[in-house]
Amino acid sequence: MKKTLSWLDQHLEEVIIIILLGLMVIIMGIQVFMRYVLAKSLPWPEELTRYLFIWFVFLGISYGIRYNIHIKVDIIETVFPKVKPFLIVIQDLLFLTFCIMMIRPSINGVNMMIRTGQTSPAMNLPMCFVYLSLLMGFCLAIIRLVQKYLLILFRRFGRGNILSKGGNEG
Repeated sequence: MKKTLSWLDQHLEEVIIIILLGLMVIIMGIQVFMRYVLAKSLPWPEELTRYLFIWFVFLGISYGIRYNIHIKVDIIETVFPKVKPFLIVIQDLLFLTFCIMMIRPSINGVNMMIRTGQTSPAMNLPMCFVYLSLLMGFCLAIIRLVQKYLLILFRRFGRGNILSKGGNEG
């Protein structure tokens, strides 16, 4: 059980992201083949790919946090390297605040889609599944941000092996 949880902690987002990316490539490849070789396009691939991409992006947020690979403007950090640790903490706190603030609107969006029963045009997919990507993405981002600083604290006080060892060298 502990080994499974450790593996999930280290690989959850990347496995899901790889699967989503693979599905997008396969689905769009089928659509291109159908459209340009058979001259008969399908009505659903663009829509499904769009929704898979939305999930890809929101799950990618936590992956970026885990490995500190988000795009950012770092001119101040480059010019004044001594303030880099302080700026990283400020950036993470601001982003954590943003993610926490986005939980309620995400829940409201999912609930609204459930109440209205809205479905996608081509596939009749319940739109609550698309809106759920926001909630999942922000929740995973919060978990990864908190985990990042718990790892730092545990390492500082000599308990580095209490939590996972992957990523987050922060």
